[in-house]
Amino acid sequence: MAHGKLDMGMAWTQATALMGLNRDTIGAIAGPFFFLPSMASALFIPVTALTTAPPAGSSGSEDPAVVMQAAVDQMTALYADNWPILLAVFAMQFIGSMSLFALLTDRGNPTVGEALATGIKGLPSYIAAQLITVIGASLAIGLPLGLVSALGGEAVAVLAVFVALVAIIYIMVKVSLAAPVIAIEGQRNPFTALVRSWQLTKGNSVRIAVFIALLVVVIGIISALVSGIITLILSALGGGVATVGGAAVNALVNALLTALFVVVTVAIYRQLSDDLPQRAADVFE
Repeated sequence: MAHGKLDMGMAWTQATALMGLNRDTIGAIAGPFFFLPSMASALFIPVTALTTAPPAGSSGSEDPAVVMQAAVDQMTALYADNWPILLAVFAMQFIGSMSLFALLTDRGNPTVGEALATGIKGLPSYIAAQLITVIGASLAIGLPLGLVSALGGEAVAVLAVFVALVAIIYIMVKVSLAAPVIAIEGQRNPFTALVRSWQLTKGNSVRIAVFIALLVVVIGIISALVSGIITLILSALGGGVATVGGAAVNALVNALLTALFVVVTVAIYRQLSDDLPQRAADVFE
């Protein structure tokens, strides 16, 4: 179904306007659901869990496969050792994100309490949609490319990784509006929500990807500079002040970025959902 192209400038203008008009209510959700969980994970998950010593007898140049396996083992150990904290953090952030989506809807002006209730109700559908996406992408992309990589040489393996990354980015863009569909439209069927997102992003996948990439680069650089300077100042104080202060700065940056990208997603959704019938016909044409 043909519909208008995403206007990136308008989407950014709408996003900043939404943040300005709803800064108090956004803060009421971002504080307990984004800032505090990030702060807790920074304090209770030790930094040493994120670093591993090089294998014994390793040289300066490592086999990429060995390095990749070491990274996988590192992340596996991190999740295995800290899964209760990480599970709680992810659950809180998921609820916060879904609540923000509901709060920023232009349908009914829900209160913070109503938005939180909507976020909690939509959480199972959102998690199911994420699992469906991961499993589907793994089967559709991982298995064929893994087979090609195994049968081909090193050059084929590198090409397969590049193709997989492009495919993963494409799928992420296509399902990026499933969350607002669940929270704002009240769709509880995860398959229907994914199809609806696919329909909404039709003809705008590249624009959405470019828009998000630009935001990630620009905002990422700014936040890294600001947090780096503040962390450097705090580190001069030493001891517990540096630890707690650094965790607070990182948590604040994470909360702001999470809230920003939720609002940007709402702006994209609003623009692409205008006058677009909610049906799944010709979605994949």
